[in-house]
Parts: sequence; C-alpha cells; structure tokens
Amino acid sequence: FPSHDNALVTKEWPPQVYGGAGAHVVQLSQALRNQLNIEVDVHCFGGPRSDAFGYSTPAGFENSNAALQALATDLAIADKLSGVDVIHSHTWYANFAGFTAHLLHGIPHVVSAHSLEPLRPWKAEQLGGGYQISSWAERSAYEAADAIIAVSDGMRADRRCFFSSRGLS
Repeated sequence: FPSHDNALVTKEWPPQVYGGAGAHVVQLSQALRNQLNIEVDVHCFGGPRSDAFGYSTPAGFENSNAALQALATDLAIADKLSGVDVIHSHTWYANFAGFTAHLLHGIPHVVSAHSLEPLRPWKAEQLGGGYQISSWAERSAYEAADAIIAVSDGMRADRRCFFSSRGLS
C-alpha cells in the first residue's frame, strides 16, 4: 500500500459521487487504466471500500468543522502516499493531501482545477470559519503544485485569483 506508482486523490468516489469533479475522477481513472494501460490507485474519502483506498474521518474529528474533517483526512491520506511517483488531486478537499505528501515525501503533485474557493463565496456560509481554511489549503496546493490541469477554458481563466500577482497566466 500503495500498490501502484500513480495516485489519484479525491473526495468523491462511487457510490459517493455528487458532482462533476467526482465524475471526472471516475472517467479519468478508467481512461488511464483501460485506454492508456497506466496503473493507478485511487485514494478517497468515505471509508473503506473494495475498489479504492478509502479513508474515514480520523478519530476525534467526527464532530469537527467540515474543513477540519477534510484536512484531518488529507493528513491520513498523505501519510500513505510515500511510495508513489506522482500524485494527482482533485478539489480543495483532496488537494491538501497532495500538497502535504509533496512536502513530506518529495513527490510531484498535479492539481486538476475544477472550481476555486475564492470564486464560491456562498461556501463561507456552508463551512463557517472553515471557509478560510479551505481557501488557504487550496491556495497552498495550487502555489506549490508541479502542474495544474484546468478542466475548461473558464477554469484556466479563473486561476487568476491565485496567480495574477505572480504574473502567471
């Protein structure tokens, strides 16, 4: 564990897929495995499962703010990524796992940009003070990423909220 050199890290994995990012990860993993013959392990939230490495919220965080629950889960995931060659994470929920494993183990980290917290102000109400944490975690992951893949032209343009001050486009 892990059993392959490539890791996809995501919050959503069947049967808990509720949005475009989750559908993207499912389709990406299938394409990598079936069309390109690339071995990949999926590390996901939601507890143990047979088709991925599933992680439950660590003990002591079950009643915490949702952002703290995500970061605690990310730390558990990051700890298990020491043997992979590349980490590819999706959404702020999982980006912190990739960022942390990148720092801890020196593994290249690729981020897929699906949406950005600074452009989703309604999340402040959903996450309470956790919105500041999710925004910080996402910004940290993007700024340290070895590569960023935008899932659309709109996402490519939206990266400005992280990189415009550094002159990147």
